[in-house]
Amino acid sequence: MTSPSPTHARNLRQDVEGLRAIAVGTVLLYHLHAPGVPGGFAGVDVFLVISGFLITSGLLREVERSGSVALPEFYARRARRLLPAASLVIMFTLAAGWLVLPVSARTDLLSDVLGSTLYVVNWVLAARSVDYLAEGSGVSPLQHYWSLSVEEQFYLLWPLMILLAVVVAARLRLRPRRTMLVLLSLLGALSLVWSVVYTSSSPAAAYFVTTTRLWELAAGAVLAFAVPRLRRAPAWLCQLGVAVGLGMILLSVTLVDRTTPWPGTAALVPVIGSVLVIAAGIPGRPTVVGRVLSLPPMVWVGGLSYAIYLWHWPLVVLAEARWGELAVPALASLGVLTVLLAWATKHLVEDPIRFRRSLAIRPWRSLVMGAATMAIICGVAGAAWVTRPDLSDTTAAPGPAALVADPAARTWQQVDDPSSVYTPAGPLHPEPALAREDIPGYYDDDCQIAQGDAEPDPSCVYGNTGSATEVVLWGDSKLGQYFTALDAIARDEDWRLTTYLKSACGATVSGHPMADCNAFGETVVDTLLAQQVPPHLVIMNAAGELPPELVAGISTAITELQRAGIPVVVLMDNAPTWEGAIYECAAEHADDLLTCSFAREEPQGGPETAELAEATDSPLLDLRPWICPTAECPVAIGGQLVYRQGSHVTDTYARSLTPFIYRELSRWGFTAADPEDILLDRVPPRGASE
Repeated sequence: MTSPSPTHARNLRQDVEGLRAIAVGTVLLYHLHAPGVPGGFAGVDVFLVISGFLITSGLLREVERSGSVALPEFYARRARRLLPAASLVIMFTLAAGWLVLPVSARTDLLSDVLGSTLYVVNWVLAARSVDYLAEGSGVSPLQHYWSLSVEEQFYLLWPLMILLAVVVAARLRLRPRRTMLVLLSLLGALSLVWSVVYTSSSPAAAYFVTTTRLWELAAGAVLAFAVPRLRRAPAWLCQLGVAVGLGMILLSVTLVDRTTPWPGTAALVPVIGSVLVIAAGIPGRPTVVGRVLSLPPMVWVGGLSYAIYLWHWPLVVLAEARWGELAVPALASLGVLTVLLAWATKHLVEDPIRFRRSLAIRPWRSLVMGAATMAIICGVAGAAWVTRPDLSDTTAAPGPAALVADPAARTWQQVDDPSSVYTPAGPLHPEPALAREDIPGYYDDDCQIAQGDAEPDPSCVYGNTGSATEVVLWGDSKLGQYFTALDAIARDEDWRLTTYLKSACGATVSGHPMADCNAFGETVVDTLLAQQVPPHLVIMNAAGELPPELVAGISTAITELQRAGIPVVVLMDNAPTWEGAIYECAAEHADDLLTCSFAREEPQGGPETAELAEATDSPLLDLRPWICPTAECPVAIGGQLVYRQGSHVTDTYARSLTPFIYRELSRWGFTAADPEDILLDRVPPRGASE
């Protein structure tokens, strides 16, 4: 085994190792659900400051020594330091996750493996965090790699910026060190401002993206520039600074919690605290807190901090996926196992590769090693990706058509025993693993307006886009789930189909607790009333709880449209499913799908929706008899998987409901086609709306 280099040991600041121990300790305790550390996630912010300081200190020494930065050597050191342990944990997580996680989670697992290996998983997670369709996805066992991705992106950017500053300073005859500091300070200030702005508007995505975190690395980097001045700091100031700094860190991890918008302004507290702790140790004067941080156990844990951080989260997530909620002894055992694996990883993987002389003296060897390791992991994940089932592989199954007693009848009635066509076992279409991907095509066009956005998108037009006859869909995703069926009907009827679909916002002009929903609805109504040619029909819905003030807002919207001569059809929501992802139950119980059945309940807002339709004399489109026809709702009917995210139906099942919807619209006189001309085989193929 290769021993750490003398240079490394000499440059090691024991108080910084102790600070690392506090950072990883708070993160570990937080993820093990320990009491008293509701803000333990702030330990990651401490890590970012430390990284910014140490990396910049090394780069500054190199610039002062040679006048430049040797990029191959720099990236080779990073590869030897970070890649071996990170790659080991990624490979473990891929293998264990493939066995332990639900089949439906494998797509996310593979994308996270690829993202983590390429150090862009923070952007993958940010996109998923604002994806309405991702609400059913579980916690990623590689989610913690977001911070490593942020750091690696900084490591890629910062040496290049230093070289740029050196070149600019030479051209303009400026001092290189001051030029670098100005450039870095500007970057950090812009990132801090953006962090505050973006955290307030989109906190879920802001938590992960690099642009909201660069300022934390920059804070540590700016501190590195101040080292010469801080070496003369008096002892009393060091004592005060390190005590205040550690106090700020501890306040953060004990007082904030996951409801605190983060990073934003709140992250200033642990960041400034970390800067103070590191700065207080620069003069080398002994301090009380510094002695505590430098105790051998603290230094030992700090030395393992990187490996502890890597191992702890996959162990927690995979254990909970396998055994459910864990008791305190099990969580404590995971903590011990984390430390043991971290120790083994450091001494058997990290240090032998990091300090191997044959790699250190030839940077290209380290770079080739890193590239080869990443290529192998990407190759394995890529091979698994291309072999996964695809929606295009699904075949026809009758679905709700199996419930019809006499397909030739003018009015379709259900079979005497609907449960006889419930699918008890066997393959389903789509496969449960693909349920979350079986969605209508308008999502790909970004036509599901996000929460917080009050402006409709005028480009969301389908059907025969050149037709003078317009039909409007106005509501939330529970109406949008039937988009493919309604788009097919629009094409057959020569309608222009305009969608006003917004996440978690039913059709209303007032009364919704989210102001953007009310503003969105007002804009929709104003737009429709201002049109020279009014719509032929508006199909609308409002799923979820409907308190009196929201019912009034929906009623007002319907009344305003009807006064303008615009007919309205109201959609009844389908029954809610059980808590959790029902398609995962289908995947786990393929031999006994009826185990996944659940008791039928009235949908939230169901009675109010029926009363609204009656009070406004609007037809009520109620598809519940063809989705859950008995007291026990099945997970599959006629060989088709019914549900995807929440109580949303799969696009496969929704497409199969096309003739049922078509007949209802025809019965109410909205279509040119007669009901008896609409047959059960009038189902659009997958991708028909594209």
